[in-house]
Amino acid sequence: MTLKNFILSAFIASTFWGTAQAQSLGDAILFSQENNGGSARFKGLGNVQTALGGDISTITGNPAGLGFFGRSDVSVTFNYLQNKNKTAFEGLNTTSNKGNFGIDQAGIVFHFPTRKSGNLSSGLLNFNVGLSYDKIQNYNNHLTYEGNNMKSSIVNALTDIMDGNTEFRDDFSGSNIVEQFGDATFGYFPLAVENGSKNQYNDIVQKGNRSKTAIAFGANHSNKFYFGATLGITSFRYDRSSQFIENGWTKDRPSILADNPNSDYADPTNDKYGFVKKSYELFDNFSQKTEGSGIDLKLGAIYKPATDWNIGLTITTPTWTTVKEDTEAWTDIDFYDNETAVNSFAYYESKLYSSATDYQLNTPWKFALGATKFFSRGLITADVEYIDYSNIKYNTLNNGYSTNSNFFNTLNKDIKDEYQGAVNLRVGGEYLFNNIVSGRAGFNYFGSPYQHADDTNYSGSLGLGVKITHAVYLDVAVVHQVNSYKQNPYTFNESFWEIPSPVVSIDHNRTNVLLTLGAKF
Repeated sequence: MTLKNFILSAFIASTFWGTAQAQSLGDAILFSQENNGGSARFKGLGNVQTALGGDISTITGNPAGLGFFGRSDVSVTFNYLQNKNKTAFEGLNTTSNKGNFGIDQAGIVFHFPTRKSGNLSSGLLNFNVGLSYDKIQNYNNHLTYEGNNMKSSIVNALTDIMDGNTEFRDDFSGSNIVEQFGDATFGYFPLAVENGSKNQYNDIVQKGNRSKTAIAFGANHSNKFYFGATLGITSFRYDRSSQFIENGWTKDRPSILADNPNSDYADPTNDKYGFVKKSYELFDNFSQKTEGSGIDLKLGAIYKPATDWNIGLTITTPTWTTVKEDTEAWTDIDFYDNETAVNSFAYYESKLYSSATDYQLNTPWKFALGATKFFSRGLITADVEYIDYSNIKYNTLNNGYSTNSNFFNTLNKDIKDEYQGAVNLRVGGEYLFNNIVSGRAGFNYFGSPYQHADDTNYSGSLGLGVKITHAVYLDVAVVHQVNSYKQNPYTFNESFWEIPSPVVSIDHNRTNVLLTLGAKF
């Protein structure tokens, strides 16, 4: 299996029948990507964090930035997220929306000066400690699309799975939607019409988030060199449910005879002949519940070659994550005498295929380099981040797949073959209108982790900061992100069936509205 055919798949139930559900290539990216936690100030700046300090965001951004604090600080950030998906599938455009409200960040920084007298500009000037909670990934989304497919059926994918899984073959062969080829070595073919009108609809609901609880320290040496470290404890919960629905017709007698001259379905004296040229409605269902926890370490440094310049560097270790996953999949089919019939004359319900799997997932190393230029009334800052997604690695936890070590070797090899290193670019600016109000703007470009698939991902942001009092401040920001990609609702052996797998084009728009309220003490 290669991502050329399967990349960004919806992972409907058919891709999971009797297979290793948890360790999919898609999950490898899903559970490895994250955003640095950010206050509304830093989000408005484009979430550029490598060469800036003095904000609670630096706890998970660049902990060296804690060395810039001259007072203790506490803040909380609220977020409203609105998802909007625009899809194009088989000639039909669809839009779906989902929004939710939550706390994106909460943190506190304790300022501990180390010099109370004497030279206050050289040596170790402070040692500050920060604690924070950050939501670094929000999985909540609702995606729907539908269209009239004239080329293939999901039954093509299901028959391919029958070839590789004995349990599913014995089960699904009684569905009356598949038949064995006249030459049994070819396996099974769909009784569903492939090159004819079929209405297909996919409904996918995702819930959950990935959060990080962190403790960090940062220090200031001679107002010239700042350094720090963060210990992060990550946890996540991801729930996914999908239902793929297909409405179509079964084949006529000549079409069945062309693939199996001895088929019982083509014999008018056989009861199975009653399934010829009938309307059907197929429901392919899948649900997934995944949760995990992990730990990582980040090291950071900021150097000031001049009073108006910062140069920053961060190195983030892999997140060593332990994951537990439960999945269920099943397929139901109703048969009707015609498309206007209300009651079905026959019904098929597959077995319930479930799994419970524990495994370890190691995310890639991350490296970031940034610079900030200060002006009399503001600043411009930028950073570049490199992540090599081909270094994602799965490991067994001595259960589940421990008896099949080749599985992990194959999966990790697929990751090497299909993923690549990605460069993320961020740039932002801040302008002080006066001593009370400041404005911000930023732009992000996220490099694609895929070798063989297009994945365009970028965002823009605007923000505003207000000093309410000498100690209390309020920041607001709006971040709009656009992710354009393609998805296969199902895939099959294209060379065998001599038809392409269907593709849906998706524009995923995410709009975040953030508000941070903080106080210095």
